[in-house]
Amino acid sequence: MHIEFIDLLRCPVAHADSWLVAAFTRMDGRMVLEGKLGCPVCNASYAVRDGVALLRADTIRDAPRGVARSGNELEDDLNDVNAATRVAAFLELTRPGSLALLAGTWARAAEAVAELAQARIISLNSPGVTHGSESVAELRCTGRIGLAERSLDGAALDAEHSTPEMLNEAARLLRPRGRVIASASASLPPQFRELARDENHLVAEYVGELVPLRR
Repeated sequence: MHIEFIDLLRCPVAHADSWLVAAFTRMDGRMVLEGKLGCPVCNASYAVRDGVALLRADTIRDAPRGVARSGNELEDDLNDVNAATRVAAFLELTRPGSLALLAGTWARAAEAVAELAQARIISLNSPGVTHGSESVAELRCTGRIGLAERSLDGAALDAEHSTPEMLNEAARLLRPRGRVIASASASLPPQFRELARDENHLVAEYVGELVPLRR
């Protein structure tokens, strides 16, 4: 994990936002290969192993290497040379340096999307190996995603990550008008406005928290 991604990481426990205190034991240039991350709020600790940040609320043991794949998302969809183009277009990653999260099977396109869109990519729970670089970081976690609020310009969630909990996490992490790709069967929280869909996926825009009108 490139050292510049460390500032984006947060404790996955729900409490006051705070940067994590980092102690690195092995580096390769500006790439962090081994180390420990500590939360100054709740004193939880997490590991960086083989360049991968392991953020779990209960333990620093390795999170599962991958997630189950859905039959609704064919493996060929992400092996296709056009996959990166579709992700970049759906998430509207037009500004160089944009930050997007690709979860599950979508994470297999992380390196291609980073190169095509000149974007920074967080690979979340990839079923394969993501090669960390200056523009791609690998993160493994369960439950709450350990990233700074309002830090993402886009998020792509595969079928296994298109749960109500994960979509609420996307709403917490996305900037206003940030986009999410999710399974077509997903139920969008009210903070999102649907833009398009096909038989497999939907694309929605984060419009912000709804404020009830009161007299």
